[in-house]
Amino acid sequence: MANVDFPRGLQPHEYVLHRGTYNISAAYAQDLFVWDPVILTGTGNIINIATAGTGNPILGVILAIYDSNGDPLQYWPTGKAGTGTVLVADDPFQYYICQGDGDTTFLDINDAGGNINLVAGAGSAVYYRSGWQLDDSETGDGTAGDQIRLVKPVDRVDNTVALANADWICLINNHQRLQGIVGVGV
Repeated sequence: MANVDFPRGLQPHEYVLHRGTYNISAAYAQDLFVWDPVILTGTGNIINIATAGTGNPILGVILAIYDSNGDPLQYWPTGKAGTGTVLVADDPFQYYICQGDGDTTFLDINDAGGNINLVAGAGSAVYYRSGWQLDDSETGDGTAGDQIRLVKPVDRVDNTVALANADWICLINNHQRLQGIVGVGV
């Protein structure tokens, strides 16, 4: 049976371990959706959308978006005036569910425990969810700078591994809060 193709970014698995409040700059000109991966910029407490690929860290994923008055938004549209606030699942040990992108190569059970990257995708203004997915064309190898660690396929009757768009339980491997740790007991 084919898997359902429903990209939705990094959906927290089970429960959220920690959430932090971060700001959206008044000059930010890009759509932001729930479950988009984000990074903390070097300026104060401001986030930007993450960049897909090896060596690009991730802080966490957006759980909720608010305008400057504290009113909830379904998403942050490009060109929105003013500042905003987001709640981000930012714990380095948070588990997520993410779908493979369904290109020509598919992840299989042997990829569990390996690292891969994300593929940026446009969010949906219909479902108000992220469009980011796992890059199926990468096999789960041991590249330390890759963004995501595959834990295991989601155990669900309608989720078939080694087919397009399989859902995986994963962790952020290249987490912004864990970078630069050298040695043991530091």
